Amino acid sequence: MQAVNYTAARNNLKSIIDNVCDNNEEVIVTTKNDKSVVIISLDEYNKTHAQLKRDVQQAIAEIERGDYMSIDEAFEKAKKAYRA
Repeated sequence: MQAVNYTAARNNLKSIIDNVCDNNEEVIVTTKNDKSVVIISLDEYNKTHAQLKRDVQQAIAEIERGDYMSIDEAFEKAKKAYRA
């Protein structure tokens, strides 16, 4: 992932878009006002958004079935995954 300031992004927008789309790169664009955005390809956005929707639907279904773990169990599972 690369970061560029607003002026560089504006002056090189086409090449940044090409790089993001062709190489599945992400680019952070920063401003003087400490505001930042991330440029990602539409394909990557759609994949991420679709996965998020599937994950939420699965979580809702698990909750409706009563198939979920306590916060302590979730914390322990997260700690184990982090150590791996």
